[in-house]
Amino acid sequence: MVRWIIRLADLHRTLLMLVFGVVGPRAAYAYMAPLARLLYRLAAPIRERSEAQCTAALRGRAPAERIAAIAENSFVHRIWNLADVLLAQRWLRRSALDRVGGRIPEPLLRELLTAQERRQPAILLTAYFGPFDLLPLLLGYNGVRATAVYRRHANAAFDRLRSRVRAMGGCELITVDEAIARLPRELDAGGTVAILADHHAVRRGIDTTFLGLPTRVPRTVGILACRHGADVIVAGLRRVRRSFRFEFLTTSVIRHAEWESADDPVLYVTERYLHALERLVLSDPEQYLWAYARWGRDVPR
Repeated sequence: MVRWIIRLADLHRTLLMLVFGVVGPRAAYAYMAPLARLLYRLAAPIRERSEAQCTAALRGRAPAERIAAIAENSFVHRIWNLADVLLAQRWLRRSALDRVGGRIPEPLLRELLTAQERRQPAILLTAYFGPFDLLPLLLGYNGVRATAVYRRHANAAFDRLRSRVRAMGGCELITVDEAIARLPRELDAGGTVAILADHHAVRRGIDTTFLGLPTRVPRTVGILACRHGADVIVAGLRRVRRSFRFEFLTTSVIRHAEWESADDPVLYVTERYLHALERLVLSDPEQYLWAYARWGRDVPR
């Protein structure tokens, strides 16, 4: 039974991709938004987690009466991420970069390209914010060669589609399982790696806070940066005016020379990038994925 449901879902997604390719982004977004709101209101576990995390993290930062709307709109943005993936092959070509946005602003773009020319290692970090599925694609369209880490989707057909879209700009994709061996080699060679850094470490890590709430984060990024002398750039992709138009937001650039004299370089890098991820989320909370269990299984209250 489950297998047939998955096949029907794959067929529906294929049909949507064909239709969206013809009708375009505006109609696709208009079609997906009410479906997202209906699903959100029917799926109590998703709604309860989203509202609980949103309430705990934004308490004192957003009006209490706005929290439920922020959480729901966040889920709409997540479903629009699916629409983006279905639209990308037809509507997001390299030649359309200026029309849809997504160009890395200067001077950061020139700095990234120059760093690659002189083989300065760099780590690009982001969170589950905005249309994050398109980040590897748009990095490549900007001329930035990056090795992007991703987690396989449980649906193999959708995983192939999403991976194909993400790689359209020329970035190489590696799975989380491959990252342990590959990332050090890429950085040793002076390459650029891209990582979703918004994760709670269930076991070992650094005990700290994120958006004012207790969390534990992996030491991985700090260790990689310190061992390989890498610059760390924290940025995200934002959807503009709830349309198929995007812009890069950069919230921190941590030069490798900045942490060399720190008492604990790994802790310094970790806290700097966490604060930068916080600024990214707070720049537009509706585009953060509050349905994702950011603080582990214990939903904040």
